[in-house]
Amino acid sequence: MTEVTANGLRADITRAYAEYTTELTDQGANWEVKPAAGKEGEAAWCAREVAEHLAGSSGFFAGGIAKAIGVTAPAMQKFELADAHAAIAAMPAAHAGLMGVVNQVQDSQLATEVEFGPLGKTTIGNVVGIVAYHLRDHAAQIKALR
Repeated sequence: MTEVTANGLRADITRAYAEYTTELTDQGANWEVKPAAGKEGEAAWCAREVAEHLAGSSGFFAGGIAKAIGVTAPAMQKFELADAHAAIAAMPAAHAGLMGVVNQVQDSQLATEVEFGPLGKTTIGNVVGIVAYHLRDHAAQIKALR
């Protein structure tokens, strides 16, 4: 079994972010197109809603991780993104704020238990790992809208 490290988690987030931005770049004309009827909640979002959620969730994850490791978090922001170009322009700063916190996570902190919003009691390593999962999950969602 491969040992989970902070560097490994950061690398996975970097790969997932690239996957997401690729899907976002290809969205274009489908920006406001909703998925087929019968979907609810996040599954019923158009690409714009997904992009606004992901940009905003960068601050959510950064804030929770920062609190858990005792560092300063970037301010949370709410995003209203008119089109894919606006989303592509907004994501680097939002992601950089998140990574500014994630880059401070040390291997010795990964097993530390924390209470983290909708995840409940978990570890810092799990929260950091979920960032990559979250990006990939929404990248697949956007891809399915094309």
